[in-house]
Amino acid sequence: MRKNRILAIVLSSAVLLAGCGRISDNDTIPKLSYSSSDDQSAPDISSPDSSFSVGDNSADSSSEESSAKESSSSNNTIEEPSEKTEGEYKIILDPINERTILCEGNEITLTGKTVSSFKPSVNIPHSETYRQSGGYFTYNAVIQDGYTGYGNITIFNNIYVRIYVSKGEVTFVRSGEAFEANEKAVKNAISQPLNQVSEYIAINADKSKIAEILGEITKISNEICAGLTNDYDKLRAISKWVSANIYYDYLAFDAGVPAETITLDYMLKNSSSVCGGYSNMTSALAAVQGIKVYNVHGSAVNNNLTFGEKAPAYHEWNYAVINGRVIWIDAGWNSHCYRYRNGKYERGEVTVKYFDISADALAQNHKANYAEYRDYFALLEE
Repeated sequence: MRKNRILAIVLSSAVLLAGCGRISDNDTIPKLSYSSSDDQSAPDISSPDSSFSVGDNSADSSSEESSAKESSSSNNTIEEPSEKTEGEYKIILDPINERTILCEGNEITLTGKTVSSFKPSVNIPHSETYRQSGGYFTYNAVIQDGYTGYGNITIFNNIYVRIYVSKGEVTFVRSGEAFEANEKAVKNAISQPLNQVSEYIAINADKSKIAEILGEITKISNEICAGLTNDYDKLRAISKWVSANIYYDYLAFDAGVPAETITLDYMLKNSSSVCGGYSNMTSALAAVQGIKVYNVHGSAVNNNLTFGEKAPAYHEWNYAVINGRVIWIDAGWNSHCYRYRNGKYERGEVTVKYFDISADALAQNHKANYAEYRDYFALLEE
């Protein structure tokens, strides 16, 4: 009974994380690009020689219009992260480029691979040093004595980590309640009944239609993952492809998010969806590769803020477990494919902040209610 009630909520949710703009009813939505290596695919930031611009504006401006807002819990106060050793707060973002932030006392040290000519920064009063050597960089900031307030550490262009400084002492901001909720969702994930899974493929579809759609998903997934040999690299490539090829569907949001909007069928035809669609496409493409990706339902806070600063709105994202480690993924918040100018869509940049983001960093602005697994291809065996 509990599972059925939860699943009913999933399919009837009329409000999902919104985007930062609107389009008219006559706008043409671009079709999906099946190749992950064409000139419109996501940029590869794993190379120190890469040079491009990225941002985090999809998360920044997303849920302003949502009516499914929750009240900010009184328990969501500023807390110390769980990963603390001898006064050091350690935060890891983008493991491919080894971005690690250490906060100790009034000092912030950011290290990682050098990408382009970008230099990290802190937006509160400080002194700083920056060094590059052997393809790696070290950035050190010393916060001004006595300063108190919120701030951002910019780790790559507009990719931020939120901090709070109390009289010069730096604390990484995250919600302990969200951290625990996310852990609980992973431990208690449910399996979705196949009749419900089919509705995420296409509404009221027969077996032949489901087979046709899953065949198309298989083709796309295999092209994305061609030449890749491990699950981590495949999942990262899939996440980047979804971020680069799915556009935010403002028309659907304005219409109350019809159920078909988050189906694979809809996205294959329209190249657009809302947060539940990004999550659905990510898990379906991964399923082709035998990677078990879960769909997470919960709430989130945008504008680079944290739960203690703003009330959250409904949101969906993913996680997978690879080699015993939880990999958090939010392809929607990594995507910037929502710009509409001069009568057409413009492909935005793709970030990787929300691929394999650490649990502490995720808990700044993502809080799970529950997680569920969809066995898409089991429908072909019935």
